[in-house]
Amino acid sequence: MWGTLAEGDCLWVSPIPFDSLQVGDVVAFKAGGKVVVHRIVQRAENAFRTQGDGNWSRDSAPLAAANLVGKVVERDHRGVRFSVAGGARGHRRAIVLRAISRWRLRLRRGRSLLYGLLRASRVAVLLWRPRIAVVSFASPAGPTVKYVHQGRSVAFWRPQAGKWECRMPYDLILSPPSR
Repeated sequence: MWGTLAEGDCLWVSPIPFDSLQVGDVVAFKAGGKVVVHRIVQRAENAFRTQGDGNWSRDSAPLAAANLVGKVVERDHRGVRFSVAGGARGHRRAIVLRAISRWRLRLRRGRSLLYGLLRASRVAVLLWRPRIAVVSFASPAGPTVKYVHQGRSVAFWRPQAGKWECRMPYDLILSPPSR
């Protein structure tokens, strides 16, 4: 439930009659052997459709009365209690959070496309020339080559395993050595 709940939050769940739930409420329910917390996005005849605030698609199975644990009314984030918006206000909040999530993904895709073009053009090699120390050493797994910039390991080459690891943005200027 990105944007509404954070990892490590403690939730206060209140038992509530199934019929009194409304679109926008955040509910805890049993699904697939675990407890899931999602927001109600649509009322069906004898069930509700749920969806996480950060998810783009609704849950595949409708929420039935037998699976309901309760309505999430508060959350504790690092010792501070907050109420959890439900009803129409919560529904509006979820719509905004999903829109933000979509824009974040689009920005991330655009940024990764731009980064890929920059890597392919090799322009960074001409403009950025950091002093990178190359350190070779033997380990129980075989020889390892370590690339260090300002006291920080930025890349590793393990020739026997054929494994190359390089951190961003150093992958713009470093390439795996040929065998």
